[in-house]
Amino acid sequence: MERRKNGPGVRYDGSMVVIRILEAKLNRSFQMFGKMDPYCIASWRYGDGRELEIARTKSAWGEHMTPKWTHSCRGVPYEGSGSGDVLQLKVLEENYGGLGKPTFCGEATAKADLLLSSTRMISNGLLSSSPDALTLKKSGEDVGTISIQVLVYAPDSPKVGPSQSFTMVDDSRFQMPVKRIGVSGGTAPFFALELLGPVGQSAGHWIGKDLSRAMDEVEFYEAHRRLSRSTSSGLGPLLNFMFEYEGVLEAQAEGGSAPLQLLVLRNLRDGCKHLRMLDIKVGEKTAAAKWKGKSRLAALRQTAVDGLTNSQAEGFRLEGFDGETPGLLSMDPLLDFGGEDAYSASTRKKAKRIALQRMPAAEMFLHFTDMHLTPTPAHTGRVLMPTELAEVVLSEICRKLVQLASACRKAPAPQKWIGSSVALGFDDQRLVEATADATEKLRESVAVRIFDWGRSELNTLEKHSCLPADQQADRLQFWRLYVGGIDRLAWEATRAYQHRFGNSDGWGTVQLAVYDFDSITENDFLGQVTIAVTAVEETTVTLTNGNRKPVLGKDGSPSTITYAVAWERLENSRFRGMWKVTIFSAKNLPVADGIRRKSDPFVQVTASSKDHLLAFQQRSAVCVENLNPVWNETFDITVAAGDTSLEVTTGTRGGHGFKTADLLPSSAIIAADGGKAEVQAVALWKQFLSHSCGSRQSNLHVSG
Repeated sequence: MERRKNGPGVRYDGSMVVIRILEAKLNRSFQMFGKMDPYCIASWRYGDGRELEIARTKSAWGEHMTPKWTHSCRGVPYEGSGSGDVLQLKVLEENYGGLGKPTFCGEATAKADLLLSSTRMISNGLLSSSPDALTLKKSGEDVGTISIQVLVYAPDSPKVGPSQSFTMVDDSRFQMPVKRIGVSGGTAPFFALELLGPVGQSAGHWIGKDLSRAMDEVEFYEAHRRLSRSTSSGLGPLLNFMFEYEGVLEAQAEGGSAPLQLLVLRNLRDGCKHLRMLDIKVGEKTAAAKWKGKSRLAALRQTAVDGLTNSQAEGFRLEGFDGETPGLLSMDPLLDFGGEDAYSASTRKKAKRIALQRMPAAEMFLHFTDMHLTPTPAHTGRVLMPTELAEVVLSEICRKLVQLASACRKAPAPQKWIGSSVALGFDDQRLVEATADATEKLRESVAVRIFDWGRSELNTLEKHSCLPADQQADRLQFWRLYVGGIDRLAWEATRAYQHRFGNSDGWGTVQLAVYDFDSITENDFLGQVTIAVTAVEETTVTLTNGNRKPVLGKDGSPSTITYAVAWERLENSRFRGMWKVTIFSAKNLPVADGIRRKSDPFVQVTASSKDHLLAFQQRSAVCVENLNPVWNETFDITVAAGDTSLEVTTGTRGGHGFKTADLLPSSAIIAADGGKAEVQAVALWKQFLSHSCGSRQSNLHVSG
């Protein structure tokens, strides 16, 4: 990139400028009837006459005269002061759902020199302005204002010290154009990237993330890239859990006119037939006022959201679930409001996100490890059954989460990672031979990665020592919240493993409980039956209530459920075998939804060990509006072959390790009542993690 000197003062030439279009306030409506759906087009006009469209925001449907976009435009290189560069913003009204000609509402222009003069340093190499309102005009009339924010990446600015510009990726390495792909959770678009003639990598090794929606992350990834090459930062164990970063790619998208800028990151889907992945946002607080452009009001709103989700209950919440199971897909979050079909895709997405955010960890891992509707692979040799695959995956996740908790304690300086996430993922259709080598490769493919750095900094001991005392205390406060969330997540995964796969003594009973699914209230209990764990051919029994009295259905006769139980022995396995409980159907269920005169039943299968210390649940799909549901679903209840203690290491494989049996009293792992026993168990777990790392490595007192 060519650079020119500007004379005295800050050098912005050669910098990358990003405009964030926040919102507009119009003085009048430009539509005769109904509410407007405004959008904005942003263009950058260079002094030599060239013009580049840098953004087309989404249409703010129904937001009328006060649209909010919060859209980051494509970054543009700044030619230097006196170049005559100008930003132009046009607000238009989307007519007839995009079928009619848009109505021009007004435009605003601003000289680049003036925009950049209002920026100030917020971190090394990054400058930002406060939100500024520009006047919108139409035919000389003031028609409102549009608010923007300016971000400048100034690698040579004396104000910010030495830094680096973006690491650019050679576009000749990739197939063009690139194709947009959909993901769960988050708002930034992703694009599939295909390497041309890959050497030592698969063609799908990388994935692209739209830089215009991830501009706040690029500085973090550039710092990560620099520190990854250094052995003196002390951050190595943490950096190993982050996504591999290649740089920024200029790419042409399918159907797009203007080129895109993409963050090039490691692709978790690479080599997967079907990726199942959780996006888990970590920390009790996911916003901080006056941090990375977050206003005090916006931080207060986010704090209110945190209080309504699982964040404050357990220190993290589920933001997205890629590759949802059929059972989870059947749980319509809008069922009590008429069902998903009655609403737009946007509303359905928001409702699903809220349902996931409120999901406790026990239920999250229930769905994540649910393989009962995954077909058994056809293969001539011995391959892992779906449940065996889930056991290996969950044990590896436990190991890696404990290692992540250890890496956090080994960090030389506390980090402020607001709204950062952990990804847990695996290929749920992977065909794995039942051999030690194949199982080891499966473990290596299980993903536990930390990501989403839009409101985070990568803090080093050198940087931390230069901060004022109040800012050092602030970093430590948020680091404790983050590490506390990681600790709890590791404990929840370990507890889920112990209950689900940690029983070698056999199971005593299985409870089949039928519930009516409700999307906004507690599920209604319809009836249950408790059966002994022994082989039973297809049989029909009457459901009873909590007092063991028969449940009567809509017509006044007893409600029934039909099931069968069989034993399947496994060879060359970590299990002796598994009990296979098949739920065929239920008949004449009672009405739970009085208005609709229907029920939406599902079955909850709860297995309890003979000593009553272990118990875990599985769930069937929901049958909507059906008093005589047919499921035909089979659930696996495994019996371990030998020592069920999960081996966990706090370092690399083969490093310092422990077994869960030696870790804590059994109640500390299996406590599930959410009361005093659980609180004490989590506290013991955190103490052990700190102790296992050694007091010298826990000098940040992250568990305090």
